[in-house]
Amino acid sequence: MNLRLPLARRFAMAGLLCQTFLGVCPLSAHAQEQDESPSGNGRLLTTESATVIAHPVLGLQRSAVPLVAGLALDTSLYADLLLAPNLGLRWAVAAGPHRLVLGARYTHFVGASVYSSVVESNEPAIQSFEPSLSGPTFYGTYGLVLGPLTVQGEARFAHYESDYLAVTGAAALHLTSTWSVIGEAGVRLKGGSELRAAAGVRYGGEHLGLALGAAYVDIEDPAFPGDKLPIVPAFDVSWTFR
Repeated sequence: MNLRLPLARRFAMAGLLCQTFLGVCPLSAHAQEQDESPSGNGRLLTTESATVIAHPVLGLQRSAVPLVAGLALDTSLYADLLLAPNLGLRWAVAAGPHRLVLGARYTHFVGASVYSSVVESNEPAIQSFEPSLSGPTFYGTYGLVLGPLTVQGEARFAHYESDYLAVTGAAALHLTSTWSVIGEAGVRLKGGSELRAAAGVRYGGEHLGLALGAAYVDIEDPAFPGDKLPIVPAFDVSWTFR
C-alpha cells in the first residue's frame, strides 16, 4: 500500500514550529530604533517584523547578513536543522512612520529518506512515505509606526507539494525600549486550517533577541494525539553582531 500523508499540512505546522522553537514625517527616536531592528532578526512571533535588518544576526527563526540598500541575505536555522536548507533575499525600507518589506526564499528538502524511515517505522500501516518540501516562498509586509505601537499586515505565498497562501495582521506594543507584547491574527486562504493566530512577548536588547508565546494552528491529522494539534509554542532566540 502506498499511502501519502497530508504533507502540506504537516510541514505548514513544521514551518510554524521551525519558526516557533520577519513616511512622510521626520523619524522619532523610537522609530529610528525600530528601523535598526533591535530584536535582531526582523521577526515577530510567526510573521515578519516591519523593520530593516541593519546588522548581521544569528538566530533560530532567521540568520541574516545585510548587504546594501536595505537588502539582506537570510536563512532559517530551524528549517536548516530539520533537513530543509534554505536561502532567501529580503529587502526593507523605512520612510517616516511607514515600513515596507519584500522577500523571497527557496527551500530544498534533503531529508526525505530520514523522515520516511521514521514515519514508516512508527506507522506499520504505511508502507511508502515520500515527503517533499522543496519550493519557493514569497512575502510582503507593510507596517505603520504609531509611537510605541506598530501595526502591520503580511501576505505570504509558498509552493511546495501544494500552494499555501496566508494573510496576517499583527500589532506590537513596545512597553519599554527592549520589551514588547505582540498579537497576530489572520487566515490561510490556501493550505491547512483557515484561522491562524499568535500572542506573546519579545525582548530586543543591543545583542540578544528573545521571543516566547503560543500560536494557534488547529491542525487535524491522525498522526497527533486526539487527531489534532491546536496550539504550538512560538519561540525564537537571536544574537545581533553590532
